[in-house]
Amino acid sequence: MESNVISPDIESVDAYDALAPFYERHWGTRFFDSATRLFSHLLKNRLKVGAAALDLCCGTGDFAKWLDATGMIVTGVDNSTRMLGYAQAKVPDAQFYKADMRAFQLAFQFDVATCFYNSINQALTLADLRSVLRAVRRHLRVGGWFLFDFVEENGYIDSWEADEVVHLNGRLCEVRYRYDHHLGHAVSHVTIGGTLSEPPHEFVIRQRPLALTTLRAELKHAGFTVESVSSVPNAAPQRGRLVLLARAASPEVAPDFRDRQIAGVEMFAGVPWARAMKSSLPPTELSVVKTDSYEA
Repeated sequence: MESNVISPDIESVDAYDALAPFYERHWGTRFFDSATRLFSHLLKNRLKVGAAALDLCCGTGDFAKWLDATGMIVTGVDNSTRMLGYAQAKVPDAQFYKADMRAFQLAFQFDVATCFYNSINQALTLADLRSVLRAVRRHLRVGGWFLFDFVEENGYIDSWEADEVVHLNGRLCEVRYRYDHHLGHAVSHVTIGGTLSEPPHEFVIRQRPLALTTLRAELKHAGFTVESVSSVPNAAPQRGRLVLLARAASPEVAPDFRDRQIAGVEMFAGVPWARAMKSSLPPTELSVVKTDSYEA
């Protein structure tokens, strides 16, 4: 059987779709306890029941489900259709949309946005990081909160040298974690065994360490103030993973969708275009990022 090999220089939506069932079974809840503790500690007393919450890079929906259970109105965004399928099944009352975290456009603003599981480290260039932060800021009301975790270089150097195998329904998912000191990338080499009905997959997922000084500067530039930064206890890696709480400071003009629709909008599971406090997102064919160095 011919292998379905995805270029190591391109991170595609297909890669995450192939990974989705293994992520759901094995990785999806690894950071869940930390995420819920951090949200409760930092934001529980700052948000009202019924607040509008955006879970960016929501994956298979475990944290979105928890947000929904707290009484928030939840919208999830991810770039994998298959992961969104798991999320929608867990939180049928929430809305989920397929979009790139760098370029999503929603019809409403939110009271809080989250981006956990060091997803923001997938912004491999400074331009990518700026796009993510600006997109989040555009969709927060003035005074809205942005809570996310990220990994610094020492965290990847300490932890990104390991091999892991996950078994699921007779299939194997092998992951080799390596830190590329030359590029400054945390690289996950993934091989998923095939079946009679599905070919094997090989692909690479890259993350880039983020420096706190860079994040502080870029958040300020995007219209945020940094409220707090702290380490994440009892989470891997044991050092180098931080959680940052920022607040939308300067006024921004919300996207105006009154007279037009976005070309090529893709709504997951046929969700209607407009619904109170919910939003729709334009799709991205490939989540393609280059490996340019960060600017000074």
